[in-house]
Amino acid sequence: EKKALLREHWNELGEGEGMRAFSSGQRPTQPPLALVAPLVALAYLAAPAQAQAAGVPSPFTVKSAGDFVGWPRGPGNGQLQGNDHFHIVNSGPCAINEARLHKYASSLSASPNIMAVGGDHGKAVAECISGACDSMPRITFDWDLPMDGDPGLVSPGGHAAGRNASNLTEAIERSWPRCERGSWKPVVPSTVHVSVYQNTVAFAAAGCLELQGMDLEEEEWTYVTSLPKSLDLKTPAGAKRRGGALKPELFGSRVALGNGVAVATGAVDAPGYPPVVVVFSLLGASWEQVDVLECPPGGGPDGCACAEGRGGCFGAAVAVYGNRVAVGNPGNGTVVLYEQDGGVPLTWSPVHAFRSTFDTLTSSMFGASLSLGETLLLVGAPSSGAGARAVIYSVARGSRGFGSALYETADHCCKLGLPCCISGLVGSATALAEYADEAAAVVGDPRSAQVHVIRCNTSAVRDGAGEEGAACQPSVTVQGPASPGLSPAAVGPDGFGGSLAYGGQMILMGHAARHCSVVGPMQACGTVCEVPLCAPGYCLLYEISLDQEFCQQCTDKARCKGGMKTCSAGDAGALSAMALSTALFFLLFCCLYCLSAFSRASGPISLLCELLCCLPLGGSTGRERLLSEDGG
Repeated sequence: EKKALLREHWNELGEGEGMRAFSSGQRPTQPPLALVAPLVALAYLAAPAQAQAAGVPSPFTVKSAGDFVGWPRGPGNGQLQGNDHFHIVNSGPCAINEARLHKYASSLSASPNIMAVGGDHGKAVAECISGACDSMPRITFDWDLPMDGDPGLVSPGGHAAGRNASNLTEAIERSWPRCERGSWKPVVPSTVHVSVYQNTVAFAAAGCLELQGMDLEEEEWTYVTSLPKSLDLKTPAGAKRRGGALKPELFGSRVALGNGVAVATGAVDAPGYPPVVVVFSLLGASWEQVDVLECPPGGGPDGCACAEGRGGCFGAAVAVYGNRVAVGNPGNGTVVLYEQDGGVPLTWSPVHAFRSTFDTLTSSMFGASLSLGETLLLVGAPSSGAGARAVIYSVARGSRGFGSALYETADHCCKLGLPCCISGLVGSATALAEYADEAAAVVGDPRSAQVHVIRCNTSAVRDGAGEEGAACQPSVTVQGPASPGLSPAAVGPDGFGGSLAYGGQMILMGHAARHCSVVGPMQACGTVCEVPLCAPGYCLLYEISLDQEFCQQCTDKARCKGGMKTCSAGDAGALSAMALSTALFFLLFCCLYCLSAFSRASGPISLLCELLCCLPLGGSTGRERLLSEDGG
């Protein structure tokens, strides 16, 4: 746009004064060279200053209530103007699907260093998203990668171990799962579910769970293990578990990875047996199956009954944090929180059951998505119509508010006049980022193409703030790209915000159906968009050379609350950095000008005059006047 304006301005000059000056033989007036450096410095200072207006999440567009004309409104008045604590912004850049996955972002997980993205047809990819590993190649997972002639394809029991493999880049050796699956071999590839903890990623698909680790020093991926090692479920001694043998074709439909713990949803090969959640633990240097979490009896009209292939059963969503595991059972509207018992053998026992107590016009899938932290549990409850929501619960140990609901999206969405007031897919995906005193809960709403961020005061939660709305408040709503060619009612859970993760101080928002309607069933489609969400002690700083924002550590961490607040002039040492860069620019300018003058064999006095006295006087420039024969 600037180039177009300059070109237009030059054309105007060509028809007027500028062209007449050239046609008459007069030299056009030279710009004052001594002013070039200050002007460039001022432009450099002005650009960050404009992007760093305090409180505005630049460069995203902040919307007001007037932008929501025509949107469905609930009973609230939709007043957004004048609210300094709530913003609506457009989504940031979206990733290119370089791995060529179909329905890229069907599943999504991240850590500070790694983003893992699952696709359809048994493929997934993991890659570095931080400067600590920017030279690491990505790793791609393929359920049926041929490994001809490799003895590792046959399990110790003599059965074919299948074709699951990690299709690594040329810089890394190939790896493949060596899990026990009996005589069963995958026929139809499915969605790959992913989970990331720190520098380890889990791929779950086609009856196997594969773990890969990122070695930052060697800058390569390292094969860790493949699970299960046996189809026979181990039951801890003294624990009331029925056990049995796993159905390999139903193992790995959901996965969650934690600190030395991995859980995966499976099914027992017995008629009428509900799904189970298999717990693996890192014992020394080896991953072993240590427990089986079974559906508690009762708890609703359907209890634990679940027909094979039916969604919404026990284990439809799983989450891990520390020694706790949360398991969702949308079929009876419950989420069970388990905690590891002390001692050996390692066992997990239920400590609390969260139940849906909300009246909805349609059936609610309470527990279809889960995110677990030290203080908070975020439960998604999408539905086929109005009444979908997400609920934040307190799980702070020793708090008098343990188990209480702190926030639910439907009430606030209606008060703000947002589509999530009556949207049917709110809570299809969730993500959670907890810090010492604050947390950010992220909720997807694919039908409205929105993602909602709720900020919670975890200190208040630990102190027992059980009243709804006292500790958690809506902070940001991210508006994503709509699904092309589809009405909002036709958008499914694979729309924008259908998968979520938080990693690298960014909210990662999956849109698995993006452009899938215009490509073939095996062609690449889907994307992952991002917006920065800074941790406490960081603020958003605009990088003019990259034309993007990043989270910069603040000089005074107490002043920076994180989130999407931009840095003020002194928060990130911006003033001192700009002053230093301006001084270096002046020094470079002077050095280059001196070299140019010396190349013309100018003396010291002439050099000083050229550098400081280049303003035009009369019809000649300062240099022409000072260095003319008459002027000496």
